[in-house]
Amino acid sequence: MNTVLLVTPDDVLRTRLLGTLEDYSAFIAQSDAEAFKILRLIEVDVVLRDCAGLLQGLEAFIARVKEVTPAALTIALGAAEDEGHLADFNLPATFTPRDLDGALRHAQERLRLTRELATLRSSAAVEARAPATSAEEPWDGVALARALKEFTRAFAAGFDLPRVLAMFLDAIGELVRSTRTALLLPADDGRDYRVVAHRGLAPRIAEFVRLPTDTGLVQWLASQGRPARIHDLTDANIIRELKLLQSVLAVPLLAHGELVAILVVGQPVVGSSYGRSETETLFDLATHLATAIRDISLHHQLQREKEFSERILEHMSSGVLTIGRDQRVSTMNRRAEEILGLPAVSIVNGDLRALPSPLGDMLYETLRTGRAVARAEMQLALRGLWLEVSTYPVRGDEPAPLGAVLVFEDLTAQKELAAQKRQVEQTQLLTRVVARIADEIKNPLVSINTFVELIGERYEDPDFRKHFSSVVRRDVQRLVEVFEKLAALVTEGELNFTIVDLHTVVDDVVTAIEGADDALGKPLQIEVTRDAPPKLVRVDVQHLRRALSYLVWYLTHNSPPHQARVSIAITHQAERDGTERARIQIGSRTASVPPDKLHRVFDPVQMVQESLIDVGPAVSQRLVEAIGGQLDVRHGRNELAFLLSLPLAMA
Repeated sequence: MNTVLLVTPDDVLRTRLLGTLEDYSAFIAQSDAEAFKILRLIEVDVVLRDCAGLLQGLEAFIARVKEVTPAALTIALGAAEDEGHLADFNLPATFTPRDLDGALRHAQERLRLTRELATLRSSAAVEARAPATSAEEPWDGVALARALKEFTRAFAAGFDLPRVLAMFLDAIGELVRSTRTALLLPADDGRDYRVVAHRGLAPRIAEFVRLPTDTGLVQWLASQGRPARIHDLTDANIIRELKLLQSVLAVPLLAHGELVAILVVGQPVVGSSYGRSETETLFDLATHLATAIRDISLHHQLQREKEFSERILEHMSSGVLTIGRDQRVSTMNRRAEEILGLPAVSIVNGDLRALPSPLGDMLYETLRTGRAVARAEMQLALRGLWLEVSTYPVRGDEPAPLGAVLVFEDLTAQKELAAQKRQVEQTQLLTRVVARIADEIKNPLVSINTFVELIGERYEDPDFRKHFSSVVRRDVQRLVEVFEKLAALVTEGELNFTIVDLHTVVDDVVTAIEGADDALGKPLQIEVTRDAPPKLVRVDVQHLRRALSYLVWYLTHNSPPHQARVSIAITHQAERDGTERARIQIGSRTASVPPDKLHRVFDPVQMVQESLIDVGPAVSQRLVEAIGGQLDVRHGRNELAFLLSLPLAMA
């Protein structure tokens, strides 16, 4: 079953029904009179009538349908109780798509049985109905030449498919003088074939006929690969589909063994059928057209894919540049124009040297070597733009790349925002440091100022001078340490590298700290353990001493007032790459630091809020990294430790 006639004036119901009738050739009539016009023109299989939307009685309508097309079945939609028996099938007004689909399947099965019975009864007369063979008449030379001229014009129409099809049908009309011709192409979803060009076909047929791809005429032509003449066919469904198209001949358009389109031809103006010579000629011409249709379809597909890719590039948030083997720019999307401030018309199809440096160099390098670059940051001389750039080779079957692609993001705004953020942080840091400096140096300066005021009166007092010397020395040392830490936060200063034994540096630090026991404000016990061999390292000795001192003072500061114990262990460790590194572990079992504070111990912006002593680890890390080492913090269950590692120097 292929054809269904839907009779209803209700647009909502019509839309609802057409959603279920996608697999059928569905014709639409808004009134009974219009329905009968269609029935006289087309052999319809099933008629669906909206009884609620039409005033005429169902009985008169069905009687008229049986009179015009006796084989058609009727389905009444929303019929009254006293009229329900008149139609072949009945559906209530509240029917579902499943109900309608079931009714159509039952109607299809009934039609199939009826047609098989009719075929069996008339099988004896098949040969009698076949036309008598007659001698082939030669082609009219003038008509053939005119048709071939029209046919060559069709191939000169380029990639305009509607024009090619129209000119081909005109050429066929000149050649065979048929009453009707039509070309059918597969729909976009590939489920059926539809009329795309015709001559003399009824408009309703051209608009609504659908031939399924997996049954009937389409399947026969795809499998047989030869023309189908109506008097040679025995399948009733195929014959009905040809009659539905008001044709007696169907010619497949084959390209590379695939069915590209179908040409259907109506009866000739003179005569009742087409001879062998005419059929073969139509088949040959159709084969050439099939190749043209396939090439045109492929061209349009490539064009659509190209436009789709261009739209993707047009709306990408990243800039995209591409070059081919000729080292000319082939693509520049809108975002690339905006970022670089260069018009695409002046770049595309031009030499890659027109691109701002070093973008052209990166593209050329990727094209030449085939190596990709992933997410590299760079600043262009062009307006100081900061870009994040990635390049990729475009590869084909050959070893050498076909081209190269460069994708880039504009980081200028992010860099400016980061710079502003750094400036704000530096301002905040400066404010906090100034406040901390004022707090840290106030007490030493007060004591120094007090002794300076009293020195004139009590200079002759030996006890006063002794006390003055110790207090001032301690407070001055404290001020010096404050400013050394502040200087280390800003710059490492000049580095003077020498090769020295790590044991010697540690001993000097321990001696200096023990000599300044009064400045610590609490008793300190330092225990040193070490490997026997010397540990030679190439460092700036002053930087290393200061880094170690700040770590010891930090652990002491965070220990209880009554006792501070610090352990220093000197070892070495072999690395995976075969090198050896010296290690200094400075730990304390008395020091205690909250976990949240320990996580930011190397952040000077955060730690300066506590005290300048708390900035010590951050300053130490900066000093250690400046001399090529690493500094980490470890927090065990009973010990807080800093681990410093340095590469060993050759003796």
